[in-house]
Amino acid sequence: MKAFKLGFILIFSMPFIAVSEPLDEKMTGFTEAMETLRAKHNIPGFSAAVVKDNSAVWQQSYGYADGNRVVPVTADTPFWIASITKTFLGLALLQLEQNEGLDLDRVANKTPDFTGLCEWLESTTIPFASGLDCKQPITIRHILHHQVNHPVGSQFMYNPIMYSRLSRHLEYLYGRGVKGRHNYLGKTIDKYIVEPAGMTRTMSSMWDDTKLRVFYDLADGFNVDEKGYKSKAQRPDKHIAGGAGVVSTLNDLIKYDIALRSGAIASGTVKKALMAPATFEDGSVSPYGFGWYFQEYNGEKLMWHSGWDPDAGYSALMLRVPKRQLTFIVLANSEGLWWGNPLDKAEVENSDFAQAFFE
Repeated sequence: MKAFKLGFILIFSMPFIAVSEPLDEKMTGFTEAMETLRAKHNIPGFSAAVVKDNSAVWQQSYGYADGNRVVPVTADTPFWIASITKTFLGLALLQLEQNEGLDLDRVANKTPDFTGLCEWLESTTIPFASGLDCKQPITIRHILHHQVNHPVGSQFMYNPIMYSRLSRHLEYLYGRGVKGRHNYLGKTIDKYIVEPAGMTRTMSSMWDDTKLRVFYDLADGFNVDEKGYKSKAQRPDKHIAGGAGVVSTLNDLIKYDIALRSGAIASGTVKKALMAPATFEDGSVSPYGFGWYFQEYNGEKLMWHSGWDPDAGYSALMLRVPKRQLTFIVLANSEGLWWGNPLDKAEVENSDFAQAFFE
């Protein structure tokens, strides 16, 4: 297999091997590559970083956070991170399992209205309905691993609609009712992730009014047509359902990554479960588990998740190379980062931005 290239980072992971270019030249080249890709994909503004061990070794912000081109994007600009929220949810539910007795193997249809939603989805032509059979015993764990379509537990198929019912399950289990704004999940994410990681510019729901400034400062999302014309999109809803909902910044996601690596927010059995892909009922390995995609590319094991919300006008990518303790994070206020990953596979190598990071 062709050697896996991580360009400007090599001197951190292999300090005794000479590299062909000085580090500052590689950093400059990567900065220019990111700007070229931003122009290619018509992204109004985005913020990106490379994290090695316990610090950011490269960090850059580009463009503007508003349509008037007045507010520049910075590392503290909040973005809607869309489905990267699922990584928070997977960890939060693992913490609830270990610390508060949550049964992840509980059948999900015990949640009020779950069966009605499932049967509605099953009756549609939406791609997430393919192979869905609501009469099967779908558990919380199946939903967390995206193993609800086709024979339950037998295949991976990305299903964000089912994921977004998990907040209602927590409200039901912990006696908060099912008609609220998903606050229990937001409080759980804050308790086990946001607060211990020191993420001061991250909002997991509107239950905490001290975070109103984060939502106020949220970068505007944009829809960009094929000619490059940008129009401001409608702001996303202010609650967390499970599949999406977290608002965060580049600096806070750097803290999140470091806290994951150090064990500050995931240690012992929780970290072990989080850092490995799920398996199917026949024992074979899935490309997904507890909110993360897993795959191997050019001999390197990768752990990643993307975010894509075309309606609200945001996209994101968090790509980890655990063996090298290396992470690439990028947040954008259009859907320009999205590469069309298939519903049943993990193929981050098809991302232009991931390829720039690899090379």
